[in-house]
Amino acid sequence: YNMIRGIDFYDHIKATLAKHNNIDIVYEPVLDIKEGSDDVTVRTSSTEYTASRVFSNIPPDLNAIAQGKKDDYLFVWQHFKGWFIETPEDTFDSEEAVFMDFRVPQADETRFFYVLPTSKRQALVEIAIFSDDILEPEFYDSFIQNYITDILGITKYTIKEEEVGAIPMSTYPFAKARTKRVIPIGTSGGSVKASSGYAFTRIQKEMDILASHILRESVDDYSMTSSRYDLYDKTMLNAILTAKTSGSKVFDSLFQKLSPKTIFSFLDQEGSFLNDLKIFTAPPTWPFLKAFLEEIRR
Repeated sequence: YNMIRGIDFYDHIKATLAKHNNIDIVYEPVLDIKEGSDDVTVRTSSTEYTASRVFSNIPPDLNAIAQGKKDDYLFVWQHFKGWFIETPEDTFDSEEAVFMDFRVPQADETRFFYVLPTSKRQALVEIAIFSDDILEPEFYDSFIQNYITDILGITKYTIKEEEVGAIPMSTYPFAKARTKRVIPIGTSGGSVKASSGYAFTRIQKEMDILASHILRESVDDYSMTSSRYDLYDKTMLNAILTAKTSGSKVFDSLFQKLSPKTIFSFLDQEGSFLNDLKIFTAPPTWPFLKAFLEEIRR
């Protein structure tokens, strides 16, 4: 499990792209994407670009998807806020991260904390919440402050930076928006794992696959990777969102009964079928069985 700062990732990618004279980075508002029989045109605020294909991460109307979720798919927001704090004395174990700490009032939602130290005196302390609505940034502050003082036992610290964001966790078929010449990628292509919100590594792997198709001139054959984990995600999300169980019960059971390696293999979709069985038999099985049957019917 790694923490990569966004600015470091962006700087690395931009420096890599700058070495290639066949790549241009342009910042312009996109007004329209129009597909023709032989090409596709992107119209911006200042000009038009025409190409044989467009790979787009312009998101659909996620709020509309969230509102229309009832029968055909599941949807919940994972929204979060974190403080990068610094203490005046050594406080953290820089080799140890807190992955999911549910010692926060759940309020019939799924709420947990991360603590990701970067040194003995600096760490990211972040709360993540699964709920129907994204909240105002100020909402999270009292939870973070109480966690730092009551759980971590830290009374003296300085907030160096803050981060806030939201991730759609959904079984909505994002990839179906694809046409012959406009191919959705990233979040818009369905790369966010529905049951956990994981996206970073999944997007890198998916883009490697897409790049290989581009090199082979076989983009028409490319489709978003699917696997048995799609059904697993639907089952877990169903069990939590329909109150058959709770996120805290599920993950508490997993970490009490299984090794982190087993859990991360499942979350990264790299485990064996035997590994998967361990995951689904660790929490109470009846809620998952009911959720599984509902998703099969769906």
